[in-house]
Amino acid sequence: MKKEYLDHLKHKLEEFEADQGDIRDILADYGQLYDDAISRGMDDDEVFDLLGNPDDVAHELLETLRLRRPAQIRRKFVALMPFVSVIAYMLLGLLGDLWHPAWLVFLSIPMTAIVLDGRGIRPKIIALAPFVAVIAFIILGEFDLWHPGWLVFLLIPVSAIVFGSKEKRAIVAVMPFVAVVAFVFLGLEGLWNPGWLVFLSIPMTAVLFGKDKVRTIVYETLFVIAIITYLWVGYTYGEWAYGALAFLLPVIYGIMTGDIVFIADFPKDPVLRRRAIIIMLVSLAATAIFILTGVLFGAWGYMWQVFLLIPVTAIIISGHFRVTAIAPFVATILFFSLGYFLDGWAWAWLAFLLIPMAGIIEN
Repeated sequence: MKKEYLDHLKHKLEEFEADQGDIRDILADYGQLYDDAISRGMDDDEVFDLLGNPDDVAHELLETLRLRRPAQIRRKFVALMPFVSVIAYMLLGLLGDLWHPAWLVFLSIPMTAIVLDGRGIRPKIIALAPFVAVIAFIILGEFDLWHPGWLVFLLIPVSAIVFGSKEKRAIVAVMPFVAVVAFVFLGLEGLWNPGWLVFLSIPMTAVLFGKDKVRTIVYETLFVIAIITYLWVGYTYGEWAYGALAFLLPVIYGIMTGDIVFIADFPKDPVLRRRAIIIMLVSLAATAIFILTGVLFGAWGYMWQVFLLIPVTAIIISGHFRVTAIAPFVATILFFSLGYFLDGWAWAWLAFLLIPMAGIIEN
């Protein structure tokens, strides 16, 4: 336990790019404190509470540390950015009457801190994504492209997935966002239906990474047959609801192969079983609501949001519920609904501020 504590503290100090001499002295001091506490009969947990979390210790020592020369330069540059931003903002405003969108220069303050941070490139890209999205959205808005410009906010979860997951998992995880983008652009052309078919790219992509190649081929074939049948019946006879019955083909095959299970096949553990049943019911309800409201009321353009209930439900019943986990979904629903129904694309983006606000309040 002592070694783990000191290794953690060392890693954090090195992350701050502290002088190696300082690091050795600090580790020696905390090693001695640890030994003294153990000799007084304290256990590892009590010593941890006494000395404090290594992360907190490193932050408390930060002001007293000597940093390596490159780190000192970076810290000074970051410290100067607020002043540089104010000067740039005033010049752009006074000389060019560009108060808006010149206020975006203030985003250079946190962006500079992220870029000059000692972490690797992947964490930096993930951390920069929200700022890039805001800048891109405001610029698009200047050309009256608030909608569908709001789609740039999808860069935030997409970057986190792409740069924070393994390749295969990232491809599957990013498909829902790709489908939303494709669906919105098709909808702008008046193709909400059958544009919603792009959401089938999600299970079709997931199937591609299955180990059983024969099963993969059968699934993909059945999906293609179902899509062709749906389009043919819909465009030829105008009976979209009947055409949708073709999608029972991959469902029936999934039941036959055991990929789609009935309640009797769910986990025996009562808690896991209950969660699985709830997710299944919500998924079926969301699909039914989307298809019925689309066919009966032509609501394809906004009822796609009902599918967001599936991940939200999974998070709520997971046993590890956090408001920050569902905040992105709530923000997306608020933003799209306000933009779609009230034409408030220019200001509805404020809904995305719920995400960092939720994080601050919860933590």
